[in-house]
Amino acid sequence: MSQTITAVVNLHREGMTAEPSIISAWRSVQRAIAAGLSASVLLVLDSPDAATTNVAARWTNRSTVDTVIDSVTVHEGDLGAARNAATAHTAASWLAFLDADDLWGEHWLVLAHTAATSQPSGIYDVFHPQVNIIFGDHHSLLHHIDSESPDFRWSRFCLHNAWTALSFVRRELLTELPYPRNDLDSGFGYEDWSWNMAVLDSGGRHHAVENTCHFIKRINGDSLLAASQQALRTRYPDVPAPQRTSPAPAPKPTPDPGTHVVAPIDLASEIFDQITLAGTIEPAVTETISGRGAPRSLPQNFNTHNTAAQFALEELWRLRTPNATIGEICERSPQLASLHAEDRLSVVAEFVLSEKLLGRTVGESVAITEATTALSQLSSAP
Repeated sequence: MSQTITAVVNLHREGMTAEPSIISAWRSVQRAIAAGLSASVLLVLDSPDAATTNVAARWTNRSTVDTVIDSVTVHEGDLGAARNAATAHTAASWLAFLDADDLWGEHWLVLAHTAATSQPSGIYDVFHPQVNIIFGDHHSLLHHIDSESPDFRWSRFCLHNAWTALSFVRRELLTELPYPRNDLDSGFGYEDWSWNMAVLDSGGRHHAVENTCHFIKRINGDSLLAASQQALRTRYPDVPAPQRTSPAPAPKPTPDPGTHVVAPIDLASEIFDQITLAGTIEPAVTETISGRGAPRSLPQNFNTHNTAAQFALEELWRLRTPNATIGEICERSPQLASLHAEDRLSVVAEFVLSEKLLGRTVGESVAITEATTALSQLSSAP
């Protein structure tokens, strides 16, 4: 039987902390095999240390005829390039990626494969979990959205990445459209965001697989994430204070967010089951639920929540012109004028940071300072 699915776990120097991720992939592969699929685990070690190599060796030694756990060592020093190396190492029809600090819902491979093969899909279709549960030093819910949903907005995607890299894809796609390398020195550090855009630009689609979830671990000071964020912080050029040419509209109360919110999905019982199963591998996952088994009240992401502040941020992005100052762009935004003062400040600061797409450099404190200065020039400012 030809190989159907390769579950790729990307490792670097995680040591023993990688073991929950390997167990998660192994369990998901066993579920897939029980469902009649051919599946295996591939551990990709990118310039690993001795502790990580030892962990991987213990698991490759557990390979059986039914559940194969293989490994390959590369020296890419780059997560995107390591994923590309996995593509070259396997002949499986489908690849699923897991980073060595995250977990899959145990039924992920089965449900993703079902979704991918039960509907017409081309090689450029990418499948993601419906929900990402963020745990560790930060707790939140990240809802993935289908790129063909009426709630998907390109303007929002230009400001924030809409999908994580832990996807389920055809091997053929990654052969034709490999991941780009990170280049932090020149300000490029989000290879998954760039690749997600390339998929859409190639006519592909991003899908959210119903009733599936992943568990994403966030630790303060995470090296690659922190380096990527720092590389992409942008500095807006020094410009003279904007001069008002016409009276500003009177500020309006911030609209009731309830009128701008797409109702969040009700987490299905299947997802509760996945939380319980993941908690047997990584106890920290259970911190995302209350003692009664229901989810904690967690912040939820922009993908499914259309707030007045988000609309204002998108409007600022649309109003950009090559030589306009921040203040001049703010002047043109009725959505910004409708917000409360504190909301305006956070929106404009985020807009300054979003200018990273233009290749400039700025830190968060500088963004807040520049946003405060720009808003102080508006006659509508309190």
